[in-house]
Amino acid sequence: MNWKNNLLNAPTAISPNPDRRVRIALFAILLLALALRLHWVLVADPSPKLGGGDAPFYLILGKNLAIGAPTPETWSIIVGPVYPIYLSFFYLLLPENLVVQAARLGQAALDTLMCLTAFDLARRIFDARVGLLTALILALDLRFIVQAGAINTETIFIFLAVLGVWLFVAARAAQGNRLWGYAGSVVILLLSALTRPAALPLPVLLIASLLLPRPTRTQMIAAGLIAGVGVAGFVIYAARNYQATGQITIISDGLTGNFWMGSRGDGQWHGAEQFQKEVDDLKARYGYLAYAEDAFRTITADPLAYGRLLIVKLAGAYLQPHGTVAFPGESLKDLAVGVLHRRVSFAELVRGDGFWPKLYIYIFHFSGLIGGLIGVWLARREWVKILPLVLPAITFTGVYTILTIIPRYVFPEMPFVMILAAYAAAQLRARVRR
Repeated sequence: MNWKNNLLNAPTAISPNPDRRVRIALFAILLLALALRLHWVLVADPSPKLGGGDAPFYLILGKNLAIGAPTPETWSIIVGPVYPIYLSFFYLLLPENLVVQAARLGQAALDTLMCLTAFDLARRIFDARVGLLTALILALDLRFIVQAGAINTETIFIFLAVLGVWLFVAARAAQGNRLWGYAGSVVILLLSALTRPAALPLPVLLIASLLLPRPTRTQMIAAGLIAGVGVAGFVIYAARNYQATGQITIISDGLTGNFWMGSRGDGQWHGAEQFQKEVDDLKARYGYLAYAEDAFRTITADPLAYGRLLIVKLAGAYLQPHGTVAFPGESLKDLAVGVLHRRVSFAELVRGDGFWPKLYIYIFHFSGLIGGLIGVWLARREWVKILPLVLPAITFTGVYTILTIIPRYVFPEMPFVMILAAYAAAQLRARVRR
């Protein structure tokens, strides 16, 4: 069946009525997902270390917002407003000593809802079997379990991204007036961009995909209206930022700084002290456009070196799975290299601290990546149908490769990759059984 027939015959209800076995299996998977995340938050890691990183800053912002303490007007363009606002609700409702744990429990619940949303997203694009397999993979993936207990933006960002794409796919398959569904999708995806700015191109690309392969007049009008609403919202937000700072900032003032960092040396962050030292020198030389001007000078001086740097950064982010740092011991990748060079025995590798959970993460990570690529290949003839799964991966990877990219930054695309991997597994299983 071609993609047009698939879309025409797609279910119209926002939440379908799968048969009893599917409902029971889905309920069991969601209970498992919630139990594993609660176990991590309450038992395995009940007192996370919050020193360093972004967590203390987010908590301070959340507390200041809740109690009305003086906060710089520029705070919302430094980190994005969504996650500090999320934390502020817990400061409003609970004693301060309970805030961190309550926020982590809330993230465990949100990540479980993400598994449910990913199920229905996979069901709509493929079928219920792929949806169940996707939900099961995400429920068991230790990276998501560990991430739910971290005080940073990823869990909420991933939930909003998956929810926004789900609303888009549901609207695309709906009969009658789809405009509200598309508008809801854009709003949710813009909220995700206010969590991590890398998501900003995604609603634009999804709305543009409505025009493929041959746009109708109605589709063009709908795309134009929705794009107009999105642009208007961000013009208002940028005007507010300009009023507060005197600078034109769409979402975050960190974009140009990250672009500059990503264009030089190894393209990575090397601590606040080194960063500030170099920034002071840059501003003395170039003024307001210091980041962009120096970055473009570096790139144009040796474009081939910059191209090699992008490839190295991209490979490094994908070859190292997110989440392994939650477990003690030396890097599994470094230990494996030691085995290959005979500096470390295989027995020492297996006995290393955190070896088994890290190996578990590596298996899910690389199985997902390889399976996702196979899934794209198997569904290539229905490329319009799978664009909502492919575009997030392209968006997050592309944006962060140009800026600064680490495993944590490409992790939010993994739900979409896992849906494609689940489709590949289901297809390969069906072919083996023939």
